[in-house]
Amino acid sequence: MARKKKPTKAVDLAKLGQEKMEKLHALAIPLLAVKRQENPRNGFLSSSIEVITERPHKLTDKWVDSINRWVDALVQGTLLDEPEIEPKTRADFGPLAICKIAKANMETAYPMPALICIDERGWKWYFKTTKAHSFKVGDTITFTATVSAHKEGITFLRRPSKIKKVVSIAIKGEEDND
Repeated sequence: MARKKKPTKAVDLAKLGQEKMEKLHALAIPLLAVKRQENPRNGFLSSSIEVITERPHKLTDKWVDSINRWVDALVQGTLLDEPEIEPKTRADFGPLAICKIAKANMETAYPMPALICIDERGWKWYFKTTKAHSFKVGDTITFTATVSAHKEGITFLRRPSKIKKVVSIAIKGEEDND
């Protein structure tokens, strides 16, 4: 069984690190720095910055792809106009597609899973609900909630209620009998 030789010389490590850095999105480093200031306890941001600045040769292709997807999502979110619903307004939402079901943070006072939904424009909607596991990614739902805040590409909601799955029914047309 042949083993892949790991680069050990400083020159080899520097070359490998440069190759990994060239694969990163051009906005990755500035966005990581800004977002880390906003959320210093985020492990993904901290470890990514540490590896990029100190040991870029340790970046895996999967890690680079993850950073690039994160940057693309942030950039896409900043390009969207935020919804015209003012914070503190209670409104009906949907139909929205569920794009992620976030696990409950067990270190909070009231751990609860969350749903992240997306509309046809790509704007995301985030809210916590005990009913999160009643749905699956790809389901379309409607609900009522209060807007807490709009951020870059995402609206945070609170007090969701009347969460319902939208079921589409395909009606088969009558066939002509010629």
